Parts: sequence; C-alpha cells; structure tokens
Amino acid sequence: MNQINQKMDMSHFTRVNLSDFLREKQLRDIELSNNRKVFFLDDAGTTTTYGSSTGIATSTPGTVGVAGITWFNEIIKYAEDLRRFDQAVMHNEYMVNTGAHEVMIPRTTSNLSITTNATGEGEDMHFTDMNNITTTPITITNSYYKKGGVSISDESGQNSMVDLVRQARYVITQAMARDLDVDIATELQDSSVTNVVYGGDATSPSSLDTGDVINTDKIADAMAKIEASNFVPSMMFVHPNQIKAFRKDSDFTNASQYGGREVILKGEVGNYLGIKIINTTNTPAFASGATDTNESTETWGAAGHCCMMVGTNQMNQLVSGVVGWKQKPYVDEDYNKLRSATHVFYKQAYRAKILEPKAMCLIKITDA
Repeated sequence: MNQINQKMDMSHFTRVNLSDFLREKQLRDIELSNNRKVFFLDDAGTTTTYGSSTGIATSTPGTVGVAGITWFNEIIKYAEDLRRFDQAVMHNEYMVNTGAHEVMIPRTTSNLSITTNATGEGEDMHFTDMNNITTTPITITNSYYKKGGVSISDESGQNSMVDLVRQARYVITQAMARDLDVDIATELQDSSVTNVVYGGDATSPSSLDTGDVINTDKIADAMAKIEASNFVPSMMFVHPNQIKAFRKDSDFTNASQYGGREVILKGEVGNYLGIKIINTTNTPAFASGATDTNESTETWGAAGHCCMMVGTNQMNQLVSGVVGWKQKPYVDEDYNKLRSATHVFYKQAYRAKILEPKAMCLIKITDA
C-alpha cells in the first residue's frame, strides 16, 4: 500500500511540475515569438505580469483583467557620426599575432637619379648607389592599447524586452570605429603637411573670416599642390556644411554626375575633376579662436572646418598615411558573479602615422 501511495505521490508530483513547466514554457514561447508581454488573471482579479516586472523597457497597464502589450524588440539607434577616414590610408597588420611591437614601413624619398656616362668599348659602366630609401617606424607602446566595456546588471538584463547584450556590442563597435577615424584625421593634420589652401583670400587660419567658404576653385588649388610633388589627387573629405555649399554650386552639381561604372567609396557624394568627394562629420572642426592642429601657433579667425584632400602615388598606393595594427578589434563578453552583471568589453591596439605629407593638402575654410 505504501508503495502504491508512493507511486501515486510521485505520479502526482511529476504531473503537477510538468504541467507548471509546460505552462511557463508556453508563456515564454509566446513572449519570444510575438515580442509581447503576457498577463495572467489570478484568483483575486488582479493582473500579474509574466516575464518582466520593473526596469528597462517595461510598463504596467492600467487595466484589470487579461491584457497584452506588443513590443518592438529592436532599439532605434541614435545617429552615429560618419566614419570614412579609414579609406584614406593603408593598413599594415605585420605586428598582429606576433611578439613584435614595432614595424618599419619602407618608402622612397625621391626619384633615383641614375648617372649615365659615355663609355668606350670594354670600359666599365657607371653605377648609382640606391640611396633614396628610408623607413618610417610605427612603434606600439602601452598608450596605444584601447580597451573598455559596458556592464549590464542582472536586473536590467532580465527585466528588459530588448537584447541589451546585442545593444552593448553595437555601441562598442561604433565607439571603436570612431576612435580609429578621429585618430587618422588628427594624424593627417601633422605639422609636416605644408600643402595648405585657405578659404577666400586668407593666408593663415587667423586671417580666415566670414565668407571664406569652400568652392570648386579650392578643389583645383589643392589638386595643383599635390600634383606639384608628382602625387595623384584621389579623394577629398568634407563636412556636411561644405557639402551644402557644393550642392548649391552648379559647377559642382553639373560635374559630379557619374558616367560609367566605377567603385563608389563609403560616403561618396560626387566626383569633381576626378576627385571623389566624401562626406563625413569627423572632418576636424575649429571654433573661432581655437588653436589649429597643423599650425600650432595659429588660431582660427572664424569657425570652420579643415577639409582634407589625399592622393596616391603613380602605382595607386595610398601613401598619405598608414595604420599599423598590433591587435585587431576584438569584442567579447563574460559574466561577473560577484557583481551579478554581464560585461561586454573590447580591445584594439593600433597607431596611425603620416607617411607622405606631400601626398595630401589641407583645405581650411569657414562654415559661413
């Protein structure tokens, strides 16, 4: 008899828990498949929320009885800045997954002048030393390792209808790309860059004044400075404020229409005189009175932007600058038991460096 009672108890225990399990599973499945909260009317006639309580992306309806709220589980993203400068430089990965902390970028410094001489029969020819090659070192120290993360508490994660870990990965990826873009733009304003074009009749940042805005003539002027050093102008990075001026310029709009099939770069809005015009909000901005990055003894006379034209060599190599990578972008996550939180973190290590200052030109103009 006891055995029978035990079997009945075990059977009853199993049925009750299985029923509860299936009920909970059904509720969870509804939540996941329909992206909605599920409410259950209990014996007291009050509404109980299943799957969430308080916290992120939850709410309590003001009705009594069975209710349902449909949730859109994709977070609407804030507008991110336009990251485009990684297209202006070459990327070197020689140090990745090695013990090296430095890489040498070999480059020629000039055309090698071969000395010729008339030789008679049986006489030795003249040989010229290969003396036009130098190296640019890219050294990675501790300061070039970038790392950080986002912490998501258990309470926030479990009480949210959206995937917070996925959102954390998104914002981290955007932050890593922003860091790289800004670092490249800053390096390309190095003091070694002497090819500079100013808006209007200005001859320095301090002499810039209202009205010294961009126009198509400035594109031609910048091209001439790069071509004078035997480089080939290729692309120009401008801020939306300058794009607005171009869009109102019939010379630009009539000439920027594409004819044949060609590669379109990220953010490219047109092509003028063979130069790809690229729109980016990371174009360096300067307030009136701000110190110029390229000319550190100068301050800006009016608010504006430093647009950049970069070129290639005759072999179509991006020679204005280089990014030397030590650790490629890495995103991961783990769970911290002591803090009861999920940590989403990132690491990357690189250094941006200018290579050929003469292969680029800075265009410093005002916004109005």
